[in-house]
Amino acid sequence: MEQEQCEYTPTTFDIETQSRNIQILKTIIPYIEGNRQKTFAIIVKFLELRNVASLFNEEPVSLSMCSTDDPAEKRMQLLNDIKKFCTPAEQDSIDTMLTAFQMFSSYDAFVHTPAPE
Repeated sequence: MEQEQCEYTPTTFDIETQSRNIQILKTIIPYIEGNRQKTFAIIVKFLELRNVASLFNEEPVSLSMCSTDDPAEKRMQLLNDIKKFCTPAEQDSIDTMLTAFQMFSSYDAFVHTPAPE
């Protein structure tokens, strides 16, 4: 099984639900004594969960990333975003899928383009 270290890149969801204060609290956790560490970590996660709940109480939810309603385009954007968190081998597999999707899309556009009169 591949065990490769990927650089941490926060997702849009993380950016929306994290705060500078929560990051500081997370940094403190390893410095706290054993039994208190668990309690403190749970409190920090609770604060994150509270941020998640409040995010979805807003109208409209600010997590919409796609600027298109085209499902094929959304799929391509999603795969490109996921690729950032993948190993090189997984990235190659995603690139293969993206190439296939592009070929199918091109073929579909070619087949369904009306002939000039």
